Formats: sequence, structure tokens, C-alpha cells
Amino acid sequence: MKHLSVIFSMCFFLFLGVQVQAQHDHGNHSHAPKAEKPKKKVVSETTDIFMVYGNCGMCENRIETALAIVEGIHSTDWDVDNKVMTVKYDSDAISLDDIKKKVAAAGHDTDKFRAKDEVYNALPGCCQYDRPQN
Repeated sequence: MKHLSVIFSMCFFLFLGVQVQAQHDHGNHSHAPKAEKPKKKVVSETTDIFMVYGNCGMCENRIETALAIVEGIHSTDWDVDNKVMTVKYDSDAISLDDIKKKVAAAGHDTDKFRAKDEVYNALPGCCQYDRPQN
């Protein structure tokens, strides 16, 4: 029985070796070095910090989600306690003013742009903050 187990093990490893070699030989039969892929364009990542008004975790989710799908924005973080937004973005793809406008369009005033009254008034009660006098 022990000899049978050794024979089956050897057959298995022989079969495995043949399969690995077959996978290696499959496809392009040329062993010439492959051409390098073109390198991705290096983007200029800018980090900016600015004031965004809001009150709670729902505000944080709304503010960050408003920027999550915007092309050129790499990351966002709004601090609910300090009301400060940190955003990393490609300044060649989007401007800081455009980012602030997107936040204001979601109903939250920034240090430069005010949300439309109808959008602000549609926010849940817990999200309605004391608006600055701009």
C-alpha cells in the first residue's frame, strides 16, 4: 500500500510538471523581451484645506460623496469637529473653486461659495447649521 501511494504521488508530480511546462509554452512562442508598456502620465497632486459648514456624520457623508465621483479628485476628508475639508486633487484636471462649487451644490457652504437656499433648506434638520453671513 505504501508503494502504491509513492507511485501515485510521483505520477501526480510528473503530471503537474508537464502541465506547468505546457502553460509556459502556451501563447507567444517568442522568447524575445516584451516591449515596455507606456508609462502613465504623472499628475500634479495638490492638497488644499478649506472651511465647509456642516454638523454631523450625515453631513460628512454628503460632502465627501459629492466629491467622490469627480474626475481629478484623489481623496477627501471632512473633519466634522473643525469643519475643515482636506482634498487631494489633480490641479490640471479641476480647480479648487470648482471643488468648492461642487460642495456648495450639495447644500454645504464653503469659505467662498454659498449653497443655494432651496438645497440647504432640503437638508435634514440635523444637518442645517448656522449659516455664515456671506
